[in-house]
Amino acid sequence: MKVAVLADELTAVGWRLAGAQVVLATAENIEGGLEEALRGAEVVLVTASLASHVPDARLDAALHAFPPLTLVIADVRQMQEPPDLQAQARSALGLPP
Repeated sequence: MKVAVLADELTAVGWRLAGAQVVLATAENIEGGLEEALRGAEVVLVTASLASHVPDARLDAALHAFPPLTLVIADVRQMQEPPDLQAQARSALGLPP
């Protein structure tokens, strides 16, 4: 399975060791890196801090399309956490937190 990770340099180190294809991204080049990853991987992981620089409509489209499976993850420093999908799902279903 081909996994692509769009991350900062420090976060990328661990993912490289795990065998993922790493795209070192910045706020300036995240959109191009995301498009490249979506074309060539089965799973695409984007750190939350980088995902915040992708236009909402484009990020939503990537997260809802399948394949590839696209997820927003925390970076190694946990500078910005990804959305809590479980809380969002519970809220959408009208369930208590």
